[in-house]
Amino acid sequence: MVLGKHLKGAFKAVMMAIKQLSSEELEQFQKSGNVVVEGHELHEEDSCLMYTFDQATGGTAQFEAHSDAQALVLLDITPDQSMVDEGMAWEVINRIQKLRSIPTDKITVYYNAKSEGRYLNNVFESHTDFIFAIIKPPLKPYPVPVSGNILIQEQTQLKGSELEITLTKGLRVPGPACAYVNLNICVNGTEQSGVLLLENPKGDNKLNLLKLKIIVTSIFSVKNVELSVFHGETELQNQTGLLSLSGKTLRLTAGTYINLQLLNAEPQECLVGTVGTLLLENPLGQNALTQQGLMYEAAKVFGLRSRKLKPFLNETQTHELTEDIPMKTLNTKIVLVLPQRHKAHF
Repeated sequence: MVLGKHLKGAFKAVMMAIKQLSSEELEQFQKSGNVVVEGHELHEEDSCLMYTFDQATGGTAQFEAHSDAQALVLLDITPDQSMVDEGMAWEVINRIQKLRSIPTDKITVYYNAKSEGRYLNNVFESHTDFIFAIIKPPLKPYPVPVSGNILIQEQTQLKGSELEITLTKGLRVPGPACAYVNLNICVNGTEQSGVLLLENPKGDNKLNLLKLKIIVTSIFSVKNVELSVFHGETELQNQTGLLSLSGKTLRLTAGTYINLQLLNAEPQECLVGTVGTLLLENPLGQNALTQQGLMYEAAKVFGLRSRKLKPFLNETQTHELTEDIPMKTLNTKIVLVLPQRHKAHF
């Protein structure tokens, strides 16, 4: 039964009177199951007896009280520090989940926390596994890698602490905290590999191309040679920002040359070899080889002066060496030359 409909106009007065009932009257109601208030008899189904604890007498502790008519139970609901920390961890989880557009995306979460006494940092460190179990993506402290593909960033206040969260696309591959490049260097026919930091500490002592070459000559004991540095097919220039290449592999060569491979033909003019070498420039920085010069010199090398040659960069002859490909990008590579058939004239 709804008490308001039962009491009608007397509802307000009865409610005021109920609040004034003494503990003895409430105990009697608990025993008998009914009580008369303002001339209205109320039963157990009309009301619910609730217990409260006087916090003023309990210090800082917080209690909830309950009774089953036989015993009174006081439950200490004062949160301990572990509960407070877990609550803060849940706040962090909620912030991260709100930033994610698609929950199944592969991302890495980076955080930067500032709070008195490193409290929020301590929460991150002690609850990393707990947070990871909920959000799934890896959780890492700042800095965000230079090569990181940033999806979204947020700065917020979290219960008196400053929190910055950055989501990057993809999973983080473990690596140096500072920007770095992998190195492959070929000198005098010998190939070596290494790693070079582009900054250290992070944000300071940044390398440019000139400094990189100087350090490489020291690391690999390369002396009295001019190094060329490539990222893929592109030769790096002095104005190239190396930090943008963090995590990439750079190829360095000393001297400039290409190797030749003759396809589907035998050399002429009493020659027998089908492989050869051309220098891209000699002396260094002078007499640069052009594509036209390459074809002319290749014909001389194999004794095919009267034949037209067609250059390719792969054995399947699907990647032809065209004039728009810079000759410097061919350094140390193999160019395959295919003699063209003579056309019959009638």
